[in-house]
Amino acid sequence: MMNTINNPSPVKPTKRRYITLLMIFVTVVICYVDRANLAVASVKIQEEFGITKTEMGYIFSAFAWTYTACQIPGGWFLDRVGSKLTYFIAIFGWSVATLLQGFASGLASLIGLRAITGLFEAPAFPVNNRVVTSWFPEQERAGAVGFYTSGQFVGLAFLTPLLIWIQELLSWHWVFFITGAIGIVWAAVWHFNYQNPRKSKGINKQELEYIESG
Repeated sequence: MMNTINNPSPVKPTKRRYITLLMIFVTVVICYVDRANLAVASVKIQEEFGITKTEMGYIFSAFAWTYTACQIPGGWFLDRVGSKLTYFIAIFGWSVATLLQGFASGLASLIGLRAITGLFEAPAFPVNNRVVTSWFPEQERAGAVGFYTSGQFVGLAFLTPLLIWIQELLSWHWVFFITGAIGIVWAAVWHFNYQNPRKSKGINKQELEYIESG
């Protein structure tokens, strides 16, 4: 009895890092759904605005133009303001641009809004990598990266049929209204719930030590 009292069971590390990982996963799902929604709506958009296949190619390419150009500036911004604020601005920015695509009036507005979407999505994966590096010890990082990366395929495989159903039930405009609104709400969720490990209230000393030891 005395041994039990004098040698209490060690406190186990919390698992707060897995909640953080789930948040990244959800963000990746939203990120890729907001890339795929144009592919779902493209035929209806072409019919409504009389857009040619070549012009539609410009709309699709507009995302890649700014996404590529803003990778390094996005990383620079991330290094200076941190993961929490960078991801909030990024998620909110691309989600507003996505929602506004539902109000697009033609070729020029669609090209512009897709370019803005690419601009704000550029820091996404640098943030993901930084968050995983902050929250996971080296021996767990590959698994964490594999988990959140799977979010892109979950979004495309399971949510694309839902977007098609929304389009058929309502219109192509609602594909953008709904996906954009979900992203705006998620930006707020991220802002009010994400913290780095040392500032997080849901992590105990043992988990923090475990993360830092790796």
